[in-house]
Amino acid sequence: GRNKIKKYKLYTQMTDISSISRRYFVIGFFDGVLTIMGMVSGAHLSGEVSREIILSAGIATSLALGISSGWGAYEAERVEQRLMALEKKRALLKLDGEECLIEEAHMFATKVSSLVHAIAPIPAGIIPLIPYIFLPENLAFMLALAIGFLLLFIVGVALGNVSKENVLKSGARLVLAGIVTLVVVTILSPAHY
Repeated sequence: GRNKIKKYKLYTQMTDISSISRRYFVIGFFDGVLTIMGMVSGAHLSGEVSREIILSAGIATSLALGISSGWGAYEAERVEQRLMALEKKRALLKLDGEECLIEEAHMFATKVSSLVHAIAPIPAGIIPLIPYIFLPENLAFMLALAIGFLLLFIVGVALGNVSKENVLKSGARLVLAGIVTLVVVTILSPAHY
């Protein structure tokens, strides 16, 4: 138990996994919220709104986005972490015992960052769908969008806090991304044609 925690702490320091995972979490969460906001907006614009379809499609979309994000991150990180491990091994001139530790550390970073990226879009996509369980579709739609904007704002504030920037501006930037997404979805919706 204790030795594994020590080992994982060392791996974390060796690979900068905290910042990598934070990036993947934000990207995945952002994608999850915006995808679901776009999906529910498209459904409402089409006029074919049904609680069952929105919940079913929304959950399936969130899961698919999680699988896609995790798999894509794993493949990308596997290559990047391998290159970083090779660089470190060259720099250490393969000192005894270090080679295995370096490879393990970078494989650990690959798995953790991929898992974070896989999980992040799932709650991000499902949380805005909750109003559809309890409320009529039109009211649920308004609340789903409000929740989506709130989630984007919270993630923006957290990023602003980490980067020591103005948290309100940082939150507002992510909300703006949500607004732009909805405007684009509304303008390009096939319901207009």
